[in-house]
Amino acid sequence: MQARQGDIFFKSCQKPKNLRKMQRKTDGIFAYGEVTGHCHAVDQELTNLADLDMSVDENGDIFVMSKGDPINIKHDEHGTITLPPNEWFNVSRQREYDPVAEIKERQVAD
Repeated sequence: MQARQGDIFFKSCQKPKNLRKMQRKTDGIFAYGEVTGHCHAVDQELTNLADLDMSVDENGDIFVMSKGDPINIKHDEHGTITLPPNEWFNVSRQREYDPVAEIKERQVAD
């Protein structure tokens, strides 16, 4: 399964092998918008944060899995995304490529 919410990309994946070495996240926030200040975050009214296994790797990618409810992700300018429970997801920022720019590859700003 794949889904996109603005500049954030969600794709199903296998359980990360280096999960124990990753930094745990407990705030339920996937990313803050650089332009608007809004954030991509778990809707705590619909999803219990205690059911989430959420960690971030050294590249800033987030891995998340819910052991209970589906994961509902909200953002003030985008529709809610619902990810199924008991499945791992890799969460990353979209990147764009500009062949004539000084910096060829950069993260998309939301």
